[in-house]
Amino acid sequence: MTVSVIAVVVICLVALVGTLSLTGKSDSDYSAATRGNLLNLSYIYIGLALILTVGIIYSVIKSA
Repeated sequence: MTVSVIAVVVICLVALVGTLSLTGKSDSDYSAATRGNLLNLSYIYIGLALILTVGIIYSVIKSA
């Protein structure tokens, strides 16, 4: 169970770093047009982090 949680956290962090590193490699017109998309993607990552946190807390409480 612990290995699964660690794997999920690592995958999310790698995806976040990869996404953020790719956003800086575009021309000015494209980056201006995708500013809203990046904001939406950030909201998705924040929501995913909240869901994972609740799931981890639930599993810890349930196993105790």
